[in-house]
Amino acid sequence: MNDVYQYIVEDDLKGDLRLLSDICGLDTVRVLMKNLGGLSFYIPKITHLDSFVFRYINHNKNKNFKEIAKDLNVSQQFVKTVIKRNKPKRE
Repeated sequence: MNDVYQYIVEDDLKGDLRLLSDICGLDTVRVLMKNLGGLSFYIPKITHLDSFVFRYINHNKNKNFKEIAKDLNVSQQFVKTVIKRNKPKRE
């Protein structure tokens, strides 16, 4: 069977697909279109991944809040809030 998606070139892409191609490559866009065409996706910011952020903080205990915030491109207050939200509750 002929894979018509192989004939898609950069100039065929507009808007979000062009952006995806610039970042992830044309082959990735072809795979997404072939397998997920017609679907809409929301790609959240890292701030929506509390468990990841908390795990990152725990794996980087040698860094201060400012360094962690810079790594994650968030505010220091956000880092502190995630820590507070994920602290074990006292009984």
